[in-house]
Amino acid sequence: MEKLAIKTELKGNVAIVTVNGQIDSETAPAFDEELTKVTSNHSNLVIDLNGVDYMSSAGIRAVVRASQATKKSGGAVKLASVPEAVTSVLYTVGLNQTISSYSTVEEATTSF
Repeated sequence: MEKLAIKTELKGNVAIVTVNGQIDSETAPAFDEELTKVTSNHSNLVIDLNGVDYMSSAGIRAVVRASQATKKSGGAVKLASVPEAVTSVLYTVGLNQTISSYSTVEEATTSF
């Protein structure tokens, strides 16, 4: 079984990146690469973390980089369906102060 699966789709002017698995030092480079690719073409990004059971600091760094890239082009990153284990990490590093989280992908997408 893959340790990390990433799927990207477009819904209007919003790119939705759905992630399943663990985002750790081994898988974070692929996550970062996908977010970099998406943010180079789209300024509005929703990251669906429903299937993520672990996120390390390397994963957090990738989300921050994506957020910085979208802000430069007038957009934003929004998180959706964030599991409790990941939410606690986001609060610990203060990311909940700068990146909005939503209960569902639909709520995050319509918030743009």
